[in-house]
Amino acid sequence: MEIFLNNLIEKSKSAIESANKIVITAHLNPDGDALGSSLALYNTLKETKECKVLLPNNIPDTFKWMPGCNEILIWGEETTQILQDADLIFILDYNNASRVDKMQKLLEESKAKKIMIDHHPNPQTELCDVVFSNPEAAATCELMYFFLKKCGLKISEDAATCIYTGLVTDTGCFQFNCTGQQTFQVASELATYKFDRSEVIHHIYDSYSEGRMRLEGYVLSNKMVVFPEYQTAYISLTMAEAEKFDYKVGDTEGFVNLPLSIENVKFSAFFMERDGLIRCSFRSKGDFKVNTIAEKHFNGGGHDNAAGGKSYKPLDEVVKRFVNLLPKVTKKLQKK
Repeated sequence: MEIFLNNLIEKSKSAIESANKIVITAHLNPDGDALGSSLALYNTLKETKECKVLLPNNIPDTFKWMPGCNEILIWGEETTQILQDADLIFILDYNNASRVDKMQKLLEESKAKKIMIDHHPNPQTELCDVVFSNPEAAATCELMYFFLKKCGLKISEDAATCIYTGLVTDTGCFQFNCTGQQTFQVASELATYKFDRSEVIHHIYDSYSEGRMRLEGYVLSNKMVVFPEYQTAYISLTMAEAEKFDYKVGDTEGFVNLPLSIENVKFSAFFMERDGLIRCSFRSKGDFKVNTIAEKHFNGGGHDNAAGGKSYKPLDEVVKRFVNLLPKVTKKLQKK
């Protein structure tokens, strides 16, 4: 799907050239792709432009090694003026203003030009002046790579490192079905840069705290429930349980994927108390779509094989609702 049309690229180049204050935003609870695309753009623009990355909340320790990460600003009263003063805002790795939480109102009210680069379906196009959206892309970082090249912007070693981080995390080290020909093309071209790719993997997957490792053991041993007849499994976790293991933001990243390592489990869910609500994550294998389940039943959405949602009801009620839905929503998976 060709989304980088010449007229949109020219509008983007013009907006960047004329901007005095650029703000880069990404979604609440930023993952490797959100941070990778944001920091890739930041590391590219900061040499010639006044540019800041402003996020709704703190980033996981797992990603604090990324180039430029120590210059990220976190939303608060003292940062509202930064968003208000911006004349160009980038919206990266999210498709709706609600995904930036308390930043939403100011973002929607801002008169700044806005450019969206994202790979989630159904973008809020009326929010932006320019939209580069392709749900077929494996990661926003994949799109960011082509955006920077199309705009004639030089990709530095630091920017390449950030893009590679987003590719690795959103594709599960290139194993998910979303990984396509263009994904490998970007990865191949990034291989010409001199950053240490094995070091990126080490930072992401081999630098967990002892508490995080013990928390993973706890949820697998005590909190994972498997329904063989539905080829489904789920994990639920209270904040009180997580805090017993010195929980930090990002420690549960990837937990939703764990049950998919079980033979014949093709649908996995993870429910966790956090920020005054229940965060719901869904993953699947093959052609079993989880985004429709997230949309219809858990106030969310996402990709075919990776989606999320939320609920303000108690954890036990959310889990009960999920379990009660299984006979209906997993008909394609039920064993005969």
